[in-house]
Amino acid sequence: MKNSWLIILAVLLFALFVLELILGTVDIDLIKGFTEFNSIDGNILESRIIRASMSVLVGASCGLAGLGIQTLFKNPLAGPTTLGVNSGASLGVGVFYLIPGISAHLEWLGLGFFAVFGALAFLFLLIVVAGKSLNLTFVLIIGLLLSYASYAVLEVLLQLSDSVGIKSYVFWGMGSFNRANMYSLIALLLVSIIGFIVLKKYSTWLNIYSLGDTELKLLTRKSVTFNKRLLLIVFGVWIGLITSIVGPIAFVGIVVPNVLKMIIKSSNLNTLLPLTALLGAVMVLLADLIARGAIGGFVLPVNAVLSVLGVPIIIYFLVKRISSVRS
Repeated sequence: MKNSWLIILAVLLFALFVLELILGTVDIDLIKGFTEFNSIDGNILESRIIRASMSVLVGASCGLAGLGIQTLFKNPLAGPTTLGVNSGASLGVGVFYLIPGISAHLEWLGLGFFAVFGALAFLFLLIVVAGKSLNLTFVLIIGLLLSYASYAVLEVLLQLSDSVGIKSYVFWGMGSFNRANMYSLIALLLVSIIGFIVLKKYSTWLNIYSLGDTELKLLTRKSVTFNKRLLLIVFGVWIGLITSIVGPIAFVGIVVPNVLKMIIKSSNLNTLLPLTALLGAVMVLLADLIARGAIGGFVLPVNAVLSVLGVPIIIYFLVKRISSVRS
């Protein structure tokens, strides 16, 4: 069954990628675009290739990070927002856009620096406050509290900012691949490769860890604490970089792993990793096709499309989880 789904998802991903290049608000000649790089068709095609590639990377990365976080927290409804990383990145972006003069005087640092710094700062606070044991229930509560604190600070910054800063921040918060370029694509590719390697390396450990206390005795306390911290940092950097480039991406990290576990009937990370990457890429690529008006002609925020796709699925899993607890 795994191989069948790998083929199906790979074919679907290829088809959507081709559609991303062909469809758009402007019609182009693909042959001319590939042969005449300096032409208008060539420039448009280049931007679409970068955008489509970024969509694939973001979807795969969000899915994989979500799978890792759910396994680490032993909670199928945990996701990248659970750690407060998105909130930290959002606060960093808020500082960049909403404090007058910051974006002008520190533009050389770039938006990505502020987003990743905010994400890592929140992650550092989370690890320090959680203490040596790094109890993940406690981590979840701290992550939520940090998120609320972030929203409060952002509300203050929004009151103090000018209209240009507010407009830039709101546009970023909607989620968009318009800011994607070759440099950000390469940066995310490198981080995604590292993240995938770490997940693959620790997949057996996570499989044992997720089984329960009896199996956990096979692991030393030192390795458990060290591995928790390492994985939290990897997920934090990964999600922080994604958020800095395309804005907060909702629901992919929660929806994709749950759908696959239901279809494949397996929680083995070695089985789920490639499928998660493919399905995440398919979901975000489809959402971007719809968002940029390639299907239907209406330009929408990516997060709005992902919410329409993701919310019903999450509600289904919530209802299913509540029903199983009651029974």
